[in-house]
Amino acid sequence: MSVSGLEIRAFAPDDAEPVAVLLSSLAPASIQTADSIRHRQLGEPSRARRQSWVATAGGDTLGFATAYLQWFGGEVGKGRLWVGVREDRRKRGIGTQLWDRAVAHLADAKKLTVEVDADPAGLLFVEGRGFAQYDAEVISRLDPRESALELKPTEGFRTVALREVRARDLELFEFVGVSGGIPLGDPANRVTLKEWRRFIVDNPALDDDASVVVVDANERIVSLSWLLIDRSQRRAENEWTATLPELRGRGLARLAKIATIRWAAAHAIREILTGNDLDNLPMRELNRALGYQELFTRRDMEAAAKPG
Repeated sequence: MSVSGLEIRAFAPDDAEPVAVLLSSLAPASIQTADSIRHRQLGEPSRARRQSWVATAGGDTLGFATAYLQWFGGEVGKGRLWVGVREDRRKRGIGTQLWDRAVAHLADAKKLTVEVDADPAGLLFVEGRGFAQYDAEVISRLDPRESALELKPTEGFRTVALREVRARDLELFEFVGVSGGIPLGDPANRVTLKEWRRFIVDNPALDDDASVVVVDANERIVSLSWLLIDRSQRRAENEWTATLPELRGRGLARLAKIATIRWAAAHAIREILTGNDLDNLPMRELNRALGYQELFTRRDMEAAAKPG
């Protein structure tokens, strides 16, 4: 069954609000506000070559697609795409049209990748186009309002809001590099301070007060846990949590995460979402101890370029 008046066109800034509403139902494990969606379209370096499209009919946004080349570390020539269609408008060719646009945009990629959440129909769609799983992460959820965790001081360390250290962007960037926040990769994909700051720190969803940094007695940045916040929906997502390698196992990540949870509870945030690699057992164990419940496994799928 076709859709009357269907139009597939390039994403425009004014599409961000309806796309954010669409993604809240199609990708609920991620925080994507209208402002952060607009920022993503403009906040990446030119080598990303990101393009996005919307499917509309009768003034309604029915689907969304985005495609880009991996640029944040990793290998050169690896394409990434995502396609979603409103559930009540599926099986009408909308997803296929969006998919074809995205794949055509990445025609010169060496391989294509896509992630699939708890969506059997979506998994079937990509498997039918030659994609196979190569990695996965566990998605977990916490209602911070139900948490009774106490923020106990750790001798020699204290927590501060990101707002207090935002000006120390070079130190933060160096911390991220040492702590594994930027994947190693080809020289052409090495991330600069300017690129990292614009894409990560300048993300409108990254909350300066909810996000926490741990410093030692010398004010050195030693751990952090940052939150993306959608205040209108009262939802949050862990952007990243990490500790300097030499200080792991001392409870600093726990200290940072509890501070973010307590902030979220105090500001009526109803859920915090997080994703962890399947083999990141220490962080998964920490999250369970903090009250997170594992919901589902997000699958990372890949195929050679120009799949069917």
